[in-house]
Amino acid sequence: MRARVDKDGSSFKMSLKATIILAVVVAVIFMFAGGWIRGAITKFFNPQQELTNEVVVKQLEKIQDLTTAKETDYGFEKYEDGGIAFLNKKQFTMFYTYEVRAGVDLAKAQIKIDKDSKTVSITLPAPKIQSVAVNPDSLRFFDKSDSFFNAADVEDTKAAMEDAKKKTEARLDRTQLLKIANKQAKDVIERLYEPTAEAGMYTVTVTTTNPK
Repeated sequence: MRARVDKDGSSFKMSLKATIILAVVVAVIFMFAGGWIRGAITKFFNPQQELTNEVVVKQLEKIQDLTTAKETDYGFEKYEDGGIAFLNKKQFTMFYTYEVRAGVDLAKAQIKIDKDSKTVSITLPAPKIQSVAVNPDSLRFFDKSDSFFNAADVEDTKAAMEDAKKKTEARLDRTQLLKIANKQAKDVIERLYEPTAEAGMYTVTVTTTNPK
């Protein structure tokens, strides 16, 4: 089996960078697509109950680590003098796909409730990169003649995975991904508290924290 690998490390003639930013990965957001959802969300947050710091904390803890942005892409790494411990391959190219997730830890949100003015202020923590994962099934190796070959053993695959992850972390545009995650986190929490606002019980304000 042969697959063409261009000199610059590109393959399959991919002219467009296969980057997909998926705003809001958490399942609750998709629930807003149908009319029956409003009842489910309303029941979940119970807008008729008296809101206290403890109540809001428990509500947010039900979501915990909220993933609000995801990037999937592919990478090519060209090795001239090995670099990964393939005993019989000194020059080869490695192809792989990866997924990066970013979001906020809602357990660290700061909450302030003013019962007199009926306002709820939620300050979200700064978003963080939650995970960087290389898909092991996507690993492909090509020698200098552009011929496909398999990793020699499990240890070779493990070493390749670790190297691919390091390369991904090094080139990742954290600023852009965290910016998207921050915006989407605000949108998610505001939507979750829409039933409370519409019931006229409280005005909910969500503030984000910029990543360092």
